[in-house]
Amino acid sequence: MVTSIDVRCLIRSGGQHYRALGYNMNDLALALVRSALLMVRSVLLGAGLLVTTAPGRAEPVRPGILNCGSGISAEQRRRCDEEAFKQIESGSQSTQLESGWRLVKSKNPDGGADAISVMHVVDSAKSDTRLAGLSLQCGKSSIEIVLIVLEPLSRSARPNVALIAGEKRAEFQASVIQGGVALLLPADASKLAASDWQTANELAVEIGTTPSAIRGAVPMAGLATALRYLSQYCYAR
Repeated sequence: MVTSIDVRCLIRSGGQHYRALGYNMNDLALALVRSALLMVRSVLLGAGLLVTTAPGRAEPVRPGILNCGSGISAEQRRRCDEEAFKQIESGSQSTQLESGWRLVKSKNPDGGADAISVMHVVDSAKSDTRLAGLSLQCGKSSIEIVLIVLEPLSRSARPNVALIAGEKRAEFQASVIQGGVALLLPADASKLAASDWQTANELAVEIGTTPSAIRGAVPMAGLATALRYLSQYCYAR
């Protein structure tokens, strides 16, 4: 599990050390995004386990984390997300947008352009525990679509990814990045985010991994607003 301590260590390591490992600013941003998504997923899953544990054996949890199991209401999910995202350290500024989306700005330790993304955690009731969420980030020439996973994949893998929005299905071959914990989709996926995905209730995801596929669903309500915020920052850089 990635904790807030891990995030602090990542931030404090500084840009020079990070570049020495062959990473760029977007890599740092993805690491922070993954940490945030992991926190939310861990909170929801861990709280769900506490609900089914005998009261005498359960460890006490913070008030804001109570009742964060699967099957919770939209308002309860929002509160759970709020509590989990409070753990993100000052090196990454997180702003809540509508419908559970987050705008994340990660400071460049060298003083260059910030890395900026919008992200949404998966619907835990419809997703397996290996999928964390979806991130849309400012790329070099356009907005990039990235899926965040919790179990690292082989860096040489090129998994097929199926994305279903309503009745429309698209398939892509993804590139494994960020040490195996993120999947970068090709540019055509960005076009779908700007069109078909905005009218869908959710985006169903299936990643062709072995021995079993990774499946999940990401709520799409509020995507249009999230993209507008992201585009403003991307074009201003």
